[in-house]
Amino acid sequence: MLGQYGMILEGFRERSGARVACVTCDMFPPEAAAAAGLVPVRVPPSLAGMCGAAGISGAGSLEKLYDCAVVPAGCARGEAMRGLPVPVHEFRVPAGWGVDAAGMMAAELDALLAKTGRVSLRDIDPARLRGATEEYNAARRRVRGIASVRAGNPGLLSCGDLAVVFEAAAAFPPALVSGHLLSILHALNKAGSGGDAGRVHALVYGSCGGEGLLDAIEEEGCLVAGDDLCCGRGQFDMSYNADSAELLDEILDAFSYRPLCPSVRPLEERFELFYAMMKGYGIEAVIFIEDRCCPARLRDIPDLRTRLMRSGIDPIVATSGDVRERVKDYITRM
Repeated sequence: MLGQYGMILEGFRERSGARVACVTCDMFPPEAAAAAGLVPVRVPPSLAGMCGAAGISGAGSLEKLYDCAVVPAGCARGEAMRGLPVPVHEFRVPAGWGVDAAGMMAAELDALLAKTGRVSLRDIDPARLRGATEEYNAARRRVRGIASVRAGNPGLLSCGDLAVVFEAAAAFPPALVSGHLLSILHALNKAGSGGDAGRVHALVYGSCGGEGLLDAIEEEGCLVAGDDLCCGRGQFDMSYNADSAELLDEILDAFSYRPLCPSVRPLEERFELFYAMMKGYGIEAVIFIEDRCCPARLRDIPDLRTRLMRSGIDPIVATSGDVRERVKDYITRM
């Protein structure tokens, strides 16, 4: 499907009548926009490269695929979005989290919906919002299930295989991929348990792509048990109670706690929302791939490295060229 990405997405756009927005990263709750008639999809990393904002032009004939493109204000690679053949909207991601941040998120999302001729959030039919939430919940739950089974039996899928699952689940609307995700999950569940042979559980930090590096890391004795990657598992962590009487408010509030991209979320907030919990999830080391980082991610590495050491997590700073050697040395010392 990813090899025929343009044809498949163009067909969806024509059949559904929905407006399609190409979003460069995780910045607002997709079910809320989809319920209003604007379906957000990620530009596939296999087409765009390390950064969706920098490589969106690689997706093909943009005007045939998307009605608009959305990039977060302050994006380290946002300049590359200028001159695209589709309207580009800068989305101001709110600082902080909780009620105030949720309110600002609603206002910014309403501005995007108004620009694309869609209804406002408060005018969304509750049944449509519930249906969209159930659809996205199902797809994300299946992605999480695939990742979870694979973590318990890494021999079932390579990191590269898992990246394909993540990419397709983000680049296509749930209606196009959810059934395939369920088939993969069922096949994995039939394979039984395997085990990670006592490998060090590590988290990898970087942008998109470089799945071969993740497989190399595992070959040297680590298990990539988590990631802080623009196109990683974090996109699929949220689920909501579709039967909630205050569903929209619940979605906006919960989304405000996402760690998001370093371009829009300061390190202090990202550490509190994400890294402060790593020890409890069994993460023993964080592997930074410097040359797979945008300027915002690269900027945060020195301070984050220090914070991790103080919290009892080992930082390993590497590049694509020496990551195998550095991981091997770390495992030997361990």
